[in-house]
Amino acid sequence: MPTVAIIHHSGTGKTAMLAKAVADGARSVAGTTVSELAIDGKKITDGRFADDTLFAQLDAADAIIFGSPTYMGMVSGQFKCFADATAGRWFKQAWKDKLAAGFTTSGSPSGDKQGTLLYLATLACQHGMVWVSSDAMNEVYLGKDPAVAMNRLGSTIGVMSQVAPTPEGKPTDGDNATARNLGARVARLAAKR
Repeated sequence: MPTVAIIHHSGTGKTAMLAKAVADGARSVAGTTVSELAIDGKKITDGRFADDTLFAQLDAADAIIFGSPTYMGMVSGQFKCFADATAGRWFKQAWKDKLAAGFTTSGSPSGDKQGTLLYLATLACQHGMVWVSSDAMNEVYLGKDPAVAMNRLGSTIGVMSQVAPTPEGKPTDGDNATARNLGARVARLAAKR
């Protein structure tokens, strides 16, 4: 039975919405155990995130899916404090050969989300993980309305979502479908290992 952990930071709750969709997708694969883990900024001291229980869950997972909003063309500061705290895992090669994937949100259609996804992929590769891309077709090319089209922003390295920067803003139905697709893809690949 594969285990998939989704670890994310969400400043406004919008990235958490996408994380839930990723988790729902992973759960759709029979026998998959899913852990939804959030980075709590209150657990950051001197620039390092500390939560032994959370790290133990990540260590036990077959796959880790990383998520962060894109702030100023990069992961959030809270996510970066988490990433820096993974150095101990790197020294032990604790996450080597685990599957990894990523997702991000921003308020702009571009918002430089590619930079965030490249950072998440680099983090995974630093750990010797195997990066899983998004295989969702950009359904806008198939004539679907962008509000419901999967992968409307055309990202293959991971899932991108553009969310209106308003209190009521949320990922589109298509963005959520793209996130569910990624979660299911990672869980299916983890089940084959």
